[in-house]
Amino acid sequence: SGAGKTETAKHIMQYLAHSAKHEDGTSGVEKQVLETNPLLEAFGNAKTVRNDNSSRFGKFTEILFDEEDKISGAAIRTYLLERSRVVRVSDPERNFHVFYQILAGASKEEKSNWRLDGKTFEDFYYLNQSKCVKLEHISDVVGYEETQNAMKVVGISEPEREDVFRVVSGVLHLGNIN
Repeated sequence: SGAGKTETAKHIMQYLAHSAKHEDGTSGVEKQVLETNPLLEAFGNAKTVRNDNSSRFGKFTEILFDEEDKISGAAIRTYLLERSRVVRVSDPERNFHVFYQILAGASKEEKSNWRLDGKTFEDFYYLNQSKCVKLEHISDVVGYEETQNAMKVVGISEPEREDVFRVVSGVLHLGNIN
C-alpha cells in the first residue's frame, strides 16, 4: 500500500495516450481511456491509514493498438473490490470517495432529487463511523466534477448518470436503517 501503483499506472496511460495521438490531434479513444481513471478512483478508492487515495480493488487494463500504433480501444477488468468498506470504516479511514463527492459537489437540485438535501456526512452511518471527512490534498467538490465529466466522456448518458447517483445516495440511506 502506498507504493505508487495507481499513480504510476496513470502516468503510463497518459504517456501512451499522448504518444498515440493522431496527426489531426484527435484523441477520442485516448481521452476515454484516460477518463476511466477518475471514474474508477471515485467508486473504488478510499483513504486508508497509509494512503489518501488507495485503490480498494485490482484492475487489469488492456490497451489495444491499431496497425499505426494508435490506441484503438481498451478493456478494463476489475476484481476483488473491498465491498466490506461500504458498511464498516475504521477511524481515521474514509469510505469510497464517491460518497463524499456526492455530498460535497452535487447541486441543490441533484441533492433534492436524491433525498440528500440538508444532509451532511455526519447524517450517514456509512460515513460517520470515522472522524475523517475531508482530505488535505483531495477536493471532493472537484472530484465530483471530474467523476461527472469522466462519465460523460466514456459515454454514460445523463439518465444513466442520474440512476448511478440515485443508487449511490440510496446506499447511503440504506446504512441508516436499523
